[in-house]
Amino acid sequence: MSTLSSKKESEKIKVSVGIVFYNPTNENIRQTFFNIKQLSSINIFDFSFYLIDNASTDRVLQRMIPQKLDKNIHCIKLKKNKGFGYGHNSIINKLNSDYHIIMNPDIELKDMSGFVEAISYMQHHDNITLLSPLVRNQSDGEIQLLNRREPTVFDLFIRFLGPNIFPKRQSYFVKEKHGYDHIQTDENATGSFMLVRTKIFKEIGGFDTKFFMYFEDTDLTKRIGTKGKVIFFPYLTVIHGWKRDNHSVKGIASMVKSMVIYFNKWGWKIL
Repeated sequence: MSTLSSKKESEKIKVSVGIVFYNPTNENIRQTFFNIKQLSSINIFDFSFYLIDNASTDRVLQRMIPQKLDKNIHCIKLKKNKGFGYGHNSIINKLNSDYHIIMNPDIELKDMSGFVEAISYMQHHDNITLLSPLVRNQSDGEIQLLNRREPTVFDLFIRFLGPNIFPKRQSYFVKEKHGYDHIQTDENATGSFMLVRTKIFKEIGGFDTKFFMYFEDTDLTKRIGTKGKVIFFPYLTVIHGWKRDNHSVKGIASMVKSMVIYFNKWGWKIL
């Protein structure tokens, strides 16, 4: 493992964590505080946590959060749900960290040695602006194939139709054969867990809030990638609950809308 260093050896590296909730389950809240406890156990870092309630329609968050929070845990209640990216952007002006984590409430963190290694790797590679981890299923531990290539209209269309449509092309899109065993460029990082360089994240203005949900992570990958290198880092593992609603009518409509916004912005690459 590489040796961690900072501008001054006596200063701890500052790491902020942003988690956006919308009608979270009790398990989401429990998981979040488990992750906070796990991360806080790494005493070589100075952590700050931001729990952002994206205008939930219930009071689960208020009921589950302890009456007394540590001073490094901040709760933000937004008046209106303007999307995943907007929720994360709401804390940009509050961030005073070296690295910032964008994390879903259904992520489980146990790999603390991998986390330290990821920060260490970024410390020693100044050109890296975003690091994406290896993601495994919560249910069976299988790798989620999220080290994807830059999307085309064709790739998204056949994925929507099912895994048996043009299977070789789908395998190519998710880099199934050689995409999960070594450090490599990531063209389409997952928004479930992103480790970004805070200065660069703030410099680009965070997420593009035109995306309410879907493709905001793909867009951020491209934009933050213009400032440096985005990598897939298999030596940090996170567990993801993987709950999607994009096959509901509302989910399909939201996904198609975001897809149009994305391709209008970056160009309609058909194949």
